Amino acid sequence: MKKNLQNPDGTDVAPKLYHAGTLTYTKPALVILFFWLLWGDFCFTVMESVTQPIMQLKFKALEASNTEIGLILGTIPGIVYCTLNPIISFKSDRYRSRWGRRIPFILFSLPFIVMALVGMAYGDRLGFWLHAHLGILQKVSANHAAILTLAVLLVIFIFFNTFVTSTFWYLFRDIVPEHLLARFMSWFRLLGLGSSALYQNFIFPYSDTHSTQIFVGAAVLYLGGFGLMILNVREGQYPPAPPFIGGQTGPVAAITTYGKECHSHAHYWYFWMLTFIGSIGGGAAVFNLFFLQRVGLDLFQIGRIQMTASIVTAVLVLGAGWLADRYHPIRVVIAATIMGLFVTPVNLIWLFWHPSASAVWEWHAHWLQWVPMIHIQHWHLHMTHLGPLIRIRQVYLVQFCISVGLAAPVAALSAMWDPVLLMRIFPQERLGQFCSMNAVWRSAGSIIGATLAGAALDFVGRRVGVDRAYFYIPIWGLVFTIPAFIFLLKMYKSWKRYGGDDAYVAPQLKENLGAMPSPVPLAGPD
Repeated sequence: MKKNLQNPDGTDVAPKLYHAGTLTYTKPALVILFFWLLWGDFCFTVMESVTQPIMQLKFKALEASNTEIGLILGTIPGIVYCTLNPIISFKSDRYRSRWGRRIPFILFSLPFIVMALVGMAYGDRLGFWLHAHLGILQKVSANHAAILTLAVLLVIFIFFNTFVTSTFWYLFRDIVPEHLLARFMSWFRLLGLGSSALYQNFIFPYSDTHSTQIFVGAAVLYLGGFGLMILNVREGQYPPAPPFIGGQTGPVAAITTYGKECHSHAHYWYFWMLTFIGSIGGGAAVFNLFFLQRVGLDLFQIGRIQMTASIVTAVLVLGAGWLADRYHPIRVVIAATIMGLFVTPVNLIWLFWHPSASAVWEWHAHWLQWVPMIHIQHWHLHMTHLGPLIRIRQVYLVQFCISVGLAAPVAALSAMWDPVLLMRIFPQERLGQFCSMNAVWRSAGSIIGATLAGAALDFVGRRVGVDRAYFYIPIWGLVFTIPAFIFLLKMYKSWKRYGGDDAYVAPQLKENLGAMPSPVPLAGPD
């Protein structure tokens, strides 16, 4: 039988305890907590990874225009998210129940998300059936009826998924001990990228041929896996909710408080403009899959490139986290943006050099003749019967080097933007509120960016050809990265003005200073 450790006076040594608010963990309990949170994140990441690429392929197969794709996959989701996220986040910060303030929102949405995933699995076939049986849909083509059906199902999915994306990340702050939060977020980011890599390599290549099975599998994984996480994680007790400005109550007071607190200082306006303009530039991202296909890559090659890039990024994120702790996340993000200004134009290479997708580079490994035994026993046979030792498709190798060698390090450094930089810039007692406002500005940029980028590609396509138009996507991103970088520098100067490395204090409205009830301390281990 294992004996308990004892103090010199003969009493048992108390186990080390870890605290997050009113929650207390032993080390084994903390390991179990981390397991369930990371497992839930794995299920959630895989589920979300499935939706966008499959819907892109479905809409393209149904001959939707770039403008329609940008509207459905970018603008409409942005409107839904932009509308719901601040309401859910603001309400969640102030919600109190026996289940906590985050889990009720996540649990409520789970069955609806599962049903929406199953619906999207059969959405195109449902659209064709409705076109054949509903007279009102016969005014449009069968393809457009299917597009409309898939779009409705996608909106339903996004509506309920917003309840998760608006609260899941805040849950970590509430239940993970503060002094372990950075290390947890590093593993959280690593697992997320690893999950994406597995999906890209083993599932994504079958997105056009087995989309129904993938959607149904994602629904089952989310229901069982994410559902288990919800049942095995609990929240603690919270202090009373913070009052609204002026002590008022009601929806008008809530909106007033939300708007004034988030827009009361130029410091935050720099942040909002940076997010907004950068998101417009990122609006063309919904067409990246088509860009890679027009380069000459098939889905298997795209999956391998994205898997490798995700693995490299996941490893580099750990180093980026160390840099962020040492030099502050804002400096790491500035470095990432500068690097991006040089890396993005590299993708314009396809405008000037575009070999056939079947063109290969061949290398004969002549150095092998200097290797003992190989030269004597195998060299002649290999050269005469097996041909060159190395044959690599040109477009695959070049895009692999760009995505893995250049873009992955930039992505790793940029990962310090959200949520690491947000946690260091925004008021901690109102983190959900300010993060949701950041999401509002990001969604507003995406709403504009996705539709405008689609219209721009259609405009360019009428002049240079539909396929060649996708090669101009990097120009769109570069045009908006430059002004966004200017606002990033302005925010950096403002951050220095409010204390910088050693004494930064997030600015708040004067009438609200001290209005927030004292939070339950997030202590370290006993």
